[in-house]
Amino acid sequence: MEKYIISNQANCKYCYKCLRNCPVKSISFSDNISKVIDNECILCGKCIEVCPQDAKNYLFEYERLKDFFGKKFLVSIAPSFFSHFDEPFKVISYLKKNGAIVSETSIGAELVSNEYKKLSGIKISTACPVVVDLVEKYYPEKVKYLSPVVSPAISHARFLKQCFGDYPLVFIGPCIAKKRELEEEYDLVLTFEELEKFLESENVDVFDFKDDFPQEPYPKLARFYPISGGILKTLGETFDQVFNIEGVKNIKDFLDRVDDIDGNYFVEMSACVGGCIEGPASRKDISLLEKRVKLSQNIKKIPEGKTIENVEIDLKREFKDKKHYYNYTEQQIQEVLFSIGKTDKSKELNCSACGYDTCREKAIAVLEKKAEKEMCITYLIDKVSTVSNMVVEETPNLILIVKDGNINYKNKAARLTFMSLSNKKLWEFLKDVEQSGFKEIALNNKNLKFFVKRFNLPEDSGEVFILTDVTKELEQEERVKIIKKQTIEKIEEVLNKQMLLAQEIASLLGESIAETKSHFTEFKRYMEEENDYL
Repeated sequence: MEKYIISNQANCKYCYKCLRNCPVKSISFSDNISKVIDNECILCGKCIEVCPQDAKNYLFEYERLKDFFGKKFLVSIAPSFFSHFDEPFKVISYLKKNGAIVSETSIGAELVSNEYKKLSGIKISTACPVVVDLVEKYYPEKVKYLSPVVSPAISHARFLKQCFGDYPLVFIGPCIAKKRELEEEYDLVLTFEELEKFLESENVDVFDFKDDFPQEPYPKLARFYPISGGILKTLGETFDQVFNIEGVKNIKDFLDRVDDIDGNYFVEMSACVGGCIEGPASRKDISLLEKRVKLSQNIKKIPEGKTIENVEIDLKREFKDKKHYYNYTEQQIQEVLFSIGKTDKSKELNCSACGYDTCREKAIAVLEKKAEKEMCITYLIDKVSTVSNMVVEETPNLILIVKDGNINYKNKAARLTFMSLSNKKLWEFLKDVEQSGFKEIALNNKNLKFFVKRFNLPEDSGEVFILTDVTKELEQEERVKIIKKQTIEKIEEVLNKQMLLAQEIASLLGESIAETKSHFTEFKRYMEEENDYL
């Protein structure tokens, strides 16, 4: 069952675009149903972003926010809050008026950075839940490089409990993956999109509220965590080198090679290119540059206040091997490859049209029941071609393909009919046929009559002749004409006799024969008409 990313089956057109763009191939296609595999998904949101049919979306829970109103609750706003909303301080004011203590997640980020500074060797930031999921599920042998520190959002949750008491916790940010990461730490996890939908559903006009600011204490440097290099700015001179890597593909490339690196390096990682301000649930109507400018301008509006000092919170974290291991033999994999026409390495095109990077990965997915054989475009083409060839071969019509006067192909019916006739002689019979018409061909002391349809193949590939044998039909038509003629002659003979008899009777009875003659004449004319059914 899908828990975080939801598929709308009615909209899904099986285009495989989501699978092609999924960096970990955690989407299955089976029995005309597409779904995200939760325990393999890293919740990067790429499938939602690229789907042209709106067949993928994430779990929306914004309606639950109202359940917290009217009593005290704690709200952690991600630092990119100030780059997303046009009036962030009025939104904060609205939340406060409904009982919220609004605090910046950047406080938790500050505490996390303090822990990062205590580390050495090659260490990777763990602020991005997509990165952590990627390593645990697909590179478990690399967990040793992950900083053993909780994320800023978890750090902030623990800080809020310590500082303000045991009140309900709500997190608001740009990230879908936070819904899974924080489900045990927060009572509700919303995205910026969800908060906007909530304000709209409640008909809230934020301009009805005055600007208000987050609750003290404030962070020192961590408000820039959501932009490229923002984490690194908080580390000072702790490491010999620091650098940032963004985008899942780039992260995977780094993880593939990290074992070859030595030194005291810190790597800031973000699944989103541009940092968290470009999160999957952040606005798309303004550019990355505009977001960075908005972030900087809004941060400057926050007055100075008390900063965090001497906070003691346990921020340690351990990681697990969450990889899904398959146990298929080489023979099983080869059997699937053979069944889709990959009978040797040269036929493994690795075209990625199905969504998988290699034919081998696709074969394993078929064994896992995550993919169908028909997802292979070359397999489908071969299958359709086979069916088409079978139809052409088995049709009773005679089919020939001619190129530059040479007959290159004859189907089964044509081969059997013209087996005693050379291709050269056959072409002599056919070359003067118009686009359609009748043609008589002498064959084995018998004249065969055909209705011929002639047309050109595209790209000057030749001509197709389709011949339908109408010999029997025409012979039957000739027999019908003879029977018809004989019948008319017989009727005329009978008519003449009847007329003579009528005249004799009329002469005896003195009656007119005009009416009788008229009826017989009409009947004769009717029988002579072409449109009869004899």
